[in-house]
Amino acid sequence: MKTLRNLALVPALLALAACSSGSQQPSTLTKLYASLRTHFTDGKTELRKSLEAKQQAKSWRMNIDLRTHPGAVMNTVVEVACPDRERIVTKIGDTTLETIRIGADAYVQKEGQWYKGPLPQGVYPCGDQAGAPAPWAMMNEGRDMATVIATMANNPGSPITVTAGSLTQVDKNLCQDWLVSFQHPGGTGRGMSYSACLGTEDRLPRRVVMGTGGMTAVYSDWNQPMQIEAPQANVLPMPVVQAPQGPPQLPAGHMALPQGHPTTAH
Repeated sequence: MKTLRNLALVPALLALAACSSGSQQPSTLTKLYASLRTHFTDGKTELRKSLEAKQQAKSWRMNIDLRTHPGAVMNTVVEVACPDRERIVTKIGDTTLETIRIGADAYVQKEGQWYKGPLPQGVYPCGDQAGAPAPWAMMNEGRDMATVIATMANNPGSPITVTAGSLTQVDKNLCQDWLVSFQHPGGTGRGMSYSACLGTEDRLPRRVVMGTGGMTAVYSDWNQPMQIEAPQANVLPMPVVQAPQGPPQLPAGHMALPQGHPTTAH
């Protein structure tokens, strides 16, 4: 009977929450409705709905801050225009790195010089794919972590736990946080934890946070136009990595860069 009484309150709370949703932050009534709603909502189901919504998206932007290394925050902005266009720009201190991916071609800029090389399949974070990180990534920057988490939730055999967090607002969009934890196969200890904030109306991800904030990805501009074009001048062939005891080859998912390009945190 208690459950039935709670369910009967939902329509009234929803109406009141809608009337008070014009404020800059979620109102107390809106949070109350969201809290009640999560009691009747399965977190894994919400993540699966998020994956389905993202599969229909045509474009979006990810703004990623990495704070797990000493010194300045490393910021990466990823622009995606499906099915096969992507721009990744990373800034750390005075250094700016940029890569553009169009079709089967990748363009990487270093110190004002553009280099062009081939791309393997599966690099674009479109549909149900998480995509490939930037060639200089330290913590998978450029990869769509929302898709990684939602794909795990969609796998019945994944050792993943999802619990409801708080209702919050990201760039004026209301979203419900879902707290996700899991262990790698064979792992012990605390494992990994993320929070994924999904839009209350469309289930599209608005923010993903790793742990206590070591890496934060904010999503915006869903289905907005993205102008991503190949550089037209001053483009050289991508340098080829010489594999030990074998012919020259490019590492899968990454592209060779001139010597001195940062690949590890200091």
